[in-house]
Amino acid sequence: MKNFLTIAVLILIFSLLSCDHGISPLAEQPEVSGFEGTIYFVSPWPDSIKRTYLVVFKNPLLQPSDFVITNLKYLSNEIPFGVQSYKFSSLDSAIIPVSPGPFEPGEYAYVAVAHQTTDELSLARKDWFVSGIYYTNNDTTKPGVLVIEENKITRNVNIRVDFNKLPPQPPGG
Repeated sequence: MKNFLTIAVLILIFSLLSCDHGISPLAEQPEVSGFEGTIYFVSPWPDSIKRTYLVVFKNPLLQPSDFVITNLKYLSNEIPFGVQSYKFSSLDSAIIPVSPGPFEPGEYAYVAVAHQTTDELSLARKDWFVSGIYYTNNDTTKPGVLVIEENKITRNVNIRVDFNKLPPQPPGG
């Protein structure tokens, strides 16, 4: 009987020590930084368009010299010609950055859909046309600032593209 009590007490102590907090949810994994949204194309695509991308510039495009690769922080993969909507995420593959993933937190001054009509890919500003701009708070008088917080995904970065009514073009076009 004494051995039975000793074994029972040891099992009880082992059970209490091994349970810790019992069944509890796993610690929440931190989310990475980035952005996502949808581009809506509300008019037919002109046949002259050869390629279309989502671009993100860190600083405003106030003069032609602001259109430089060091200011370009995101260039999506090519948006398929003729789609009516296009969902994107900075966590998906992209051309810039080469290895998409967490996006550096901060403020980004210019998010736009841009296209070219040239047969060959060109990096010259004059060959790019903005067909849609990201605006915040329905203020279409100036480009919206994309804010990316640490360990958060900024959602609903939505852009409307109307090829019949292009937005104001940045300088140099």
